[in-house]
Amino acid sequence: MLSRVLQPVRQTTRFHSTSTAFLNTFMTSNEKGPVQLSIESKITEALNPTILEAINESHKHAHHEAMKGVTNKETHFRLTVVSDEFKGKSLMQRHRLIYGILDDELKNQGLHALTLKTKTQAELEK
Repeated sequence: MLSRVLQPVRQTTRFHSTSTAFLNTFMTSNEKGPVQLSIESKITEALNPTILEAINESHKHAHHEAMKGVTNKETHFRLTVVSDEFKGKSLMQRHRLIYGILDDELKNQGLHALTLKTKTQAELEK
Protein backbone atom coordinates (compact mmCIF):
# COMPACT_ATOMS: atom_id res chain seq x y z
CA MET A 1 0.00 0.00 0.00
CA LEU A 2 1.05 3.53 -0.63
CA SER A 3 1.57 5.18 2.73
CA ARG A 4 1.59 8.74 1.45
CA VAL A 5 -1.11 10.63 -0.35
CA LEU A 6 -0.21 11.52 -3.91
CA GLN A 7 -1.85 14.48 -5.50
CA PRO A 8 -2.05 14.31 -9.29
CA VAL A 9 -0.04 17.15 -10.75
CA ARG A 10 -0.38 18.34 -14.29
CA GLN A 11 3.21 19.45 -14.47
CA THR A 12 5.99 19.79 -11.96
CA THR A 13 9.42 21.13 -12.72
CA ARG A 14 12.40 21.20 -10.37
CA PHE A 15 15.83 22.61 -10.93
CA HIS A 16 19.11 22.21 -9.10
CA SER A 17 20.70 24.88 -6.97
CA THR A 18 22.96 27.43 -8.60
CA SER A 19 25.05 27.93 -5.48
CA THR A 20 28.52 27.82 -7.06
CA ALA A 21 30.21 30.05 -9.59
CA PHE A 22 30.35 27.15 -12.06
CA LEU A 23 26.64 26.45 -11.76
CA ASN A 24 25.78 30.14 -12.00
CA THR A 25 26.80 30.02 -15.65
CA PHE A 26 23.81 27.76 -16.20
CA MET A 27 20.18 28.76 -16.21
CA THR A 28 18.62 29.86 -12.95
CA SER A 29 15.77 27.95 -11.37
CA ASN A 30 13.24 30.43 -12.76
CA GLU A 31 14.33 29.97 -16.35
CA LYS A 32 13.15 27.38 -18.80
CA GLY A 33 14.92 27.21 -22.11
CA PRO A 34 13.41 26.34 -25.47
CA VAL A 35 14.40 22.67 -25.25
CA GLN A 36 12.75 22.18 -21.87
CA LEU A 37 9.62 24.02 -22.98
CA SER A 38 9.48 21.83 -26.07
CA ILE A 39 9.97 18.64 -24.03
CA GLU A 40 7.20 19.58 -21.63
CA SER A 41 4.82 20.61 -24.40
CA LYS A 42 5.35 17.52 -26.55
CA ILE A 43 5.16 15.03 -23.67
CA THR A 44 2.02 16.72 -22.34
CA GLU A 45 0.35 16.71 -25.75
CA ALA A 46 1.27 13.14 -26.65
CA LEU A 47 0.89 11.36 -23.31
CA ASN A 48 -1.49 13.49 -21.21
CA PRO A 49 0.57 12.76 -18.07
CA THR A 50 -0.80 13.08 -14.56
CA ILE A 51 2.76 13.85 -13.47
CA LEU A 52 5.50 15.35 -15.59
CA GLU A 53 8.74 16.34 -13.93
CA ALA A 54 11.55 17.71 -16.08
CA ILE A 55 14.86 18.40 -14.37
CA ASN A 56 17.70 19.99 -16.29
CA GLU A 57 20.84 18.14 -15.23
CA SER A 58 23.11 19.57 -17.92
CA HIS A 59 25.42 21.20 -15.38
CA LYS A 60 26.33 17.74 -14.04
CA HIS A 61 27.73 16.73 -17.41
CA ALA A 62 29.34 19.94 -18.68
CA HIS A 63 32.83 18.69 -17.77
CA HIS A 64 32.48 15.43 -19.73
CA GLU A 65 34.69 15.02 -22.77
CA ALA A 66 31.72 14.82 -25.16
CA MET A 67 30.44 18.19 -23.85
CA LYS A 68 33.69 20.14 -24.29
CA GLY A 69 33.00 23.19 -26.42
CA VAL A 70 29.23 22.74 -26.22
CA THR A 71 27.54 25.97 -25.16
CA ASN A 72 23.99 24.57 -25.05
CA LYS A 73 22.73 24.58 -21.45
CA GLU A 74 19.98 22.06 -22.17
CA THR A 75 21.73 18.82 -23.04
CA HIS A 76 20.74 16.42 -20.22
CA PHE A 77 17.33 16.00 -18.60
CA ARG A 78 15.83 13.68 -16.03
CA LEU A 79 12.17 13.06 -16.82
CA THR A 80 9.53 11.46 -14.66
CA VAL A 81 6.38 10.76 -16.62
CA VAL A 82 3.25 9.13 -15.19
CA SER A 83 0.71 8.36 -17.90
CA ASP A 84 -1.87 5.72 -18.62
CA GLU A 85 -0.56 5.73 -22.21
CA PHE A 86 2.13 3.39 -20.84
CA LYS A 87 -0.38 0.63 -19.97
CA GLY A 88 0.63 -2.68 -21.53
CA LYS A 89 3.99 -1.36 -22.72
CA SER A 90 7.36 -2.71 -21.61
CA LEU A 91 10.01 -0.40 -20.19
CA MET A 92 11.83 -0.46 -23.54
CA GLN A 93 8.63 0.42 -25.42
CA ARG A 94 7.94 3.30 -23.05
CA HIS A 95 11.43 4.70 -23.49
CA ARG A 96 11.28 4.32 -27.26
CA LEU A 97 7.97 6.19 -27.22
CA ILE A 98 9.56 9.11 -25.32
CA TYR A 99 12.59 9.14 -27.61
CA GLY A 100 10.28 9.15 -30.63
CA ILE A 101 8.30 12.08 -29.28
CA LEU A 102 11.54 14.01 -28.66
CA ASP A 103 13.24 13.02 -31.92
CA ASP A 104 13.72 16.60 -33.14
CA GLU A 105 15.18 17.74 -29.83
CA LEU A 106 17.65 14.85 -29.90
CA LYS A 107 18.66 15.26 -33.54
CA ASN A 108 18.49 19.02 -34.06
CA GLN A 109 18.24 20.96 -30.80
CA GLY A 110 21.23 19.71 -28.82
CA LEU A 111 19.49 17.33 -26.43
CA HIS A 112 22.14 14.71 -25.70
CA ALA A 113 20.73 12.39 -23.01
CA LEU A 114 17.61 11.54 -21.03
CA THR A 115 17.21 9.72 -17.76
CA LEU A 116 13.68 8.35 -17.79
CA LYS A 117 11.27 7.13 -15.14
CA THR A 118 8.04 6.03 -16.79
CA LYS A 119 5.05 4.72 -14.85
CA THR A 120 1.30 4.33 -15.11
CA GLN A 121 -0.85 5.83 -12.38
CA ALA A 122 -1.63 2.31 -11.11
CA GLU A 123 2.08 1.45 -10.90
CA LEU A 124 2.74 4.63 -8.97
CA GLU A 125 0.04 3.77 -6.45
CA LYS A 126 1.43 0.28 -5.74
